[in-house]
Amino acid sequence: MILSLFIGAYSVVISALYFFLPLYLKGSLHFSGTQIGFLYATLSVTSILVAFPVGVTGDRYPARILSRLGIAGTAASLAALSQCRHFWTFLLGFWAFGLSLQMFRQSLDIMLFKGGGEDSPRRFGHFNAWRMGGMMAGIFFAGISLSLTDFPRTLQLLALFVILLFIPTLALPLTRGVRAPLLQYGRDFLTRPVLFFATWLFLFTMHWGAEGTSLGLFLKQNLGLTPLGMGLYMAGEFAVVSLTAYCYGRFWAGRLSPLGFLALALAASGCGHILMTYPSLPWSFFWRTVHGFGDGLILMETYTTISRLFHVERVGGHSGLISLTTTLGVFTGSLIFGPLGAAYGYHYPLIISGATALGLLPMAWVGLRGDGKEGREI
Repeated sequence: MILSLFIGAYSVVISALYFFLPLYLKGSLHFSGTQIGFLYATLSVTSILVAFPVGVTGDRYPARILSRLGIAGTAASLAALSQCRHFWTFLLGFWAFGLSLQMFRQSLDIMLFKGGGEDSPRRFGHFNAWRMGGMMAGIFFAGISLSLTDFPRTLQLLALFVILLFIPTLALPLTRGVRAPLLQYGRDFLTRPVLFFATWLFLFTMHWGAEGTSLGLFLKQNLGLTPLGMGLYMAGEFAVVSLTAYCYGRFWAGRLSPLGFLALALAASGCGHILMTYPSLPWSFFWRTVHGFGDGLILMETYTTISRLFHVERVGGHSGLISLTTTLGVFTGSLIFGPLGAAYGYHYPLIISGATALGLLPMAWVGLRGDGKEGREI
C-alpha cells in the first residue's frame, strides 16, 4: 500500500506538468515548437544518462535512500522552475527536475520488483491502478489550479505537496543490497527475448513523445477545450487505464497468451490515437479511452515481463535499462513530433504515432508466435 501511495503522488506531479506545460511554454513564455521539443527531449536525455546507474545503486543499497533524494530534488526544482522565464534557465531547472523525478520513480519500481511473491500480477495491477489514479488526480488538480491561478503558482503548490512526502518515506520497505558484476547486466540484457522486448517497447513509447509535445495543444486548438475541460478529458482516459491495470492484475493475468494481449493492446492503442483526432469532442473522447485501454494493457505487460525475464537480485539495474529504452522512445518521439506538430498541425503527430503502434503488430506476431512465456528468468 505504501508503494502505491507514493506512485500515486509521483503521478500527480508528472501529469500536472506533462500535458499542460506546453501551453505555458508557448502561451506565456513564447517558446517555439522546436524549443518545447528540445525541453522534453532533455528530460529524456537526463533519464537516459541516469537510469542504469540509479538501477544498479538500487540493487546495491536500500532503494528508499533514492526515494528521499528524488523527493528533495523534485520539490526544489519545481520551486525553481516557477521563477524561470528564459529558455536556458528553464532548461537547467528542467534538467534537475528530470534527474530527481527519475530517482523518485525508479526507486519505487525497484522496491516493487524486489517484493517478489506469487501474487505479483495482482500487486502490479494495484500499483499501476494507483499510478493512473494519481495521473487522473493530477490532471484534475492542474485543470482547476490553472482555472483559478497561473502556472508558476501551480508549480509552487506542487513543490509544497512533494516536500510533504518526505516524512512518510520512513514507512518504505528496506530492500537488501546485493553486489553483482556490471558485465552480468550486459550478458543478461543481450539475449533474444530481452532484445525483442526492448525493441518493440522503444517503438511503442515514441507515441509518448507525441503526446507530450502535441496532445495538450491539440485539445486546446483543435477541440477548443479550456484547461478545466482538458483536465476532464484526460482524467477520463486515465480512469480507463487505472481500471484496466486493476482488472489485468485481478482477473486477466494468464488468461490470454502474451501475443494475444500484445496484439489487443497495440490495436486499441493505435486505432484510438488515430481516430481521436477527428474534431468532434464526444467522438474524440471515446477513442481516447480506447487508446487508454490499450496503454493500460501495455503497462501491465511491461511490468509482468520485467519480473519474468530478470533475476530479482539484478532487477534494479535491468529495470533501469528498460526505463532507458522507453526514455529513448520518448526522446525520439519528442524530437520528431515537436517540430512536426508546430509546422503542420498538432493532430499529425498523434496520427503518425498511432500508425506506428499498428505497424508493430506484425513484429509482435513474428517475435512471440509459439512462445507462451516471452522468455525465461535470467
